[in-house]
Amino acid sequence: MNCNECNMPIEEGNLFCKNCGSPVVTDPIVSTSNNKHQDMPDDTAVVMNGEGLMRWAYDMNMWKNPTILITVWKVMMLGAMAPALLMFFLTLEEGFIEAGAIFFEVIIIVAVILTALMLLAYPLVAIMNGGRYCVVFEMNGMGVNHIQLDKQFKKSQVLAMISVLAGVMAGNPQTTGAGLLAGTKQSTYSTFSKVKTIVVNKRRHVIYLNQNLIHNQIYSEAQDFDMICEYICQHCKAAKVTYKN
Repeated sequence: MNCNECNMPIEEGNLFCKNCGSPVVTDPIVSTSNNKHQDMPDDTAVVMNGEGLMRWAYDMNMWKNPTILITVWKVMMLGAMAPALLMFFLTLEEGFIEAGAIFFEVIIIVAVILTALMLLAYPLVAIMNGGRYCVVFEMNGMGVNHIQLDKQFKKSQVLAMISVLAGVMAGNPQTTGAGLLAGTKQSTYSTFSKVKTIVVNKRRHVIYLNQNLIHNQIYSEAQDFDMICEYICQHCKAAKVTYKN
């Protein structure tokens, strides 16, 4: 089949045109049938299908929301602990106070360097991504998938694709899922039963899910945040929940 917008051929299973980024709608009747599956309020951005799978899109303004910048800085600072600890143990025989002074000196130097690099690199990354971080989430009772999309996809296109998915799930869920992933850069999946801690920051529209080796960030619009947060907390029964202002 060909794209309705640019008439370029589209591979079977893809829900995006790789040439122009337009969503693929094979059956207009199907695209409106998702209303049968929606149990959400009219103003919600979440679409639910008949099998209990929820999908929603979030388009973050990277200039106004510093969540990604702060997260990357924290990860890099954790990595900086390795050389600081190495210097601590190498100088420990000279005395604990001297070793401690070296440790904190290395940490401070690395923190200054990383902060300077982040302040230089982050604007470049934001510009390369058009100042946006476009992401789709899929969530059911087992877990939630954070799917980052390529920068060429606009939120309106993603929302149209989600509506189509809600209707065609009765056909082949494996194929439609593959079509969604065809336009992605990367994805991170969190299994609710394995989540250890949850950190909720409503002001930044983000919920942090942390398990042993996976750290995920779940974003949502303001009108859906409480509902999504409550759903996640109810299903992460072993997790400790912390709320930040």
